[in-house]
Amino acid sequence: MKDMKEYMSIFNKYVKGFDLKNKNIMRKFHHTYRVVEYANDIAVSLKLNDDDIVLAKVCALFHDIARFIQATQYNTFIDSKSFDHGDKGYEIVKEFIEEISDDKDIQNIVLYSIKNHNKKEIQNDLSERERLFCNITRDADKLDIMMEQAYQINDGIYDLKKDILDCIYNHELVKNKYVENDIDHVCRVISFIFDINYKYSLNIVKNIIINKKFELLEANIDTLELKKLKDSVYEYLEKRIEELC
Repeated sequence: MKDMKEYMSIFNKYVKGFDLKNKNIMRKFHHTYRVVEYANDIAVSLKLNDDDIVLAKVCALFHDIARFIQATQYNTFIDSKSFDHGDKGYEIVKEFIEEISDDKDIQNIVLYSIKNHNKKEIQNDLSERERLFCNITRDADKLDIMMEQAYQINDGIYDLKKDILDCIYNHELVKNKYVENDIDHVCRVISFIFDINYKYSLNIVKNIIINKKFELLEANIDTLELKKLKDSVYEYLEKRIEELC
């Protein structure tokens, strides 16, 4: 692998083709580099070699590359109102993938990581090595989303929806179609824990993120159901972390 600065130069050159005064553009630019740092830390925790640590960071660097054209053309980050940004990112990077590497295996790892980072499930025809980098990218992306999103709830009268509760109790991601207000959004972010793959990531969720999300909910909802939900989530985290030891 090359020095990481060379890959960053490729990425930054692409991004400079967009309006850097646009807040949404810059939001995704900064998100990208935070995800790169998370990918680095996950890869280090897995004791990958130096080249593979760089490769994990490269996958993270390009994972959201389609967001810039999405924001420019559609003024939204909602895929259903524009395009699947994982698929679009795959097509964008495919055009200059040889600038990243002339090694076909590395090309596939980068492209599949981009394509699969936002999917409900990773495509089932990938090699174990390709899946590894897809999972690192997915974890890194979710960690930043969990850290940066759903951090406030506007005043209102709220309750926990049965559809959302069912998803969480069944250890499933909360579907986008159930999200209609701030409480729903916090719950959906909490449900990301069910698609976290590595102990390092889960420990960040447990020690830094998840309590803040429940504090938000508890400030707006005071029910036994919320306590039950919290207990269920913490129990899942404890068991999952033990499984990964």
